[in-house]
Amino acid sequence: MRKYLFVLAISAFVLAGCRSSKEASKTNQKEVWQTLLVKQLDAKVEDQIITVNYNNGTTLCYKILDNFGNVTLTWDRTNGRKNFDDGPSAYKGDISIPSFITTGEDNDFTFRVMEIDQNAFYGCSEVTSIDLPYSVLRILNDAFRGCSGLQKFTVNENNQSYKDVDGILFSKDNRMLIKYPAKKETAEFVISEDVSVICTEAFMDNAFLKKITIGNFVTAISDNSFKNCTSLEEVELGGNTRILGVDAFKNCPKLMLVNSHGMWPPHCSPTVFDDEVKASAKLYIPRGQMMRYRRTLEWRDFKNVQEY
Repeated sequence: MRKYLFVLAISAFVLAGCRSSKEASKTNQKEVWQTLLVKQLDAKVEDQIITVNYNNGTTLCYKILDNFGNVTLTWDRTNGRKNFDDGPSAYKGDISIPSFITTGEDNDFTFRVMEIDQNAFYGCSEVTSIDLPYSVLRILNDAFRGCSGLQKFTVNENNQSYKDVDGILFSKDNRMLIKYPAKKETAEFVISEDVSVICTEAFMDNAFLKKITIGNFVTAISDNSFKNCTSLEEVELGGNTRILGVDAFKNCPKLMLVNSHGMWPPHCSPTVFDDEVKASAKLYIPRGQMMRYRRTLEWRDFKNVQEY
């Protein structure tokens, strides 16, 4: 009976979409059928963890969040793993996350996938793409840390919190650049004027990027944002950048030019650049601002500074 009522509710949702937009109806209907009929093969519940097998060969683990039927996609619990960094994860290939999962002998218990857990894909170097459904409203810190093989994100267009642009994960309002795939093979990238925050580890481990241009409305570059970008050679900092987080440009050995447009030098954490970069790279700053930069942490350690 419960299953029957659920299907009726979903059908009503789809029909409502038909009245407002044919295109929206197609999207919602596709999402529902993928979730309920195509993807899931079976599910096992143990200690608040639901392990689900799918017909594309993947297995995903979900943790029950509350008594309202919400779950978070969490790190792989198969093969006896007791922690997120306890040996290699089974998550690999193209990961397509559903909006709903079901359990019970007759699939009569339905859970909504509302969140991506902290460290959910930690060290999953063989994950190549991640498809986010419309139901996911939160992505916790370090969810994609160590996804060194990740090529792209795709996000359901009805998602209220996130979107993808050319395979890059952004907040829905475009204010936060959340994750730039480590295997995205682009040499130059310009961060649009809409973005105000580059999130923690956003570009981390990308070995293809050579030049990054940061828009004038970016105010904060978070911790580890460009760490291990081993091909990065040139950085353009917008005029309104105020904060550079811990190790923001750590282990960028080819970095040879930093062009800061800020009349006031961005506030730096104790370690932003490698010592070798500060010794050899050129730092360009606005004319007349030499003393300000010379008095500011990290910037004062650059040996080759020129006003423009």
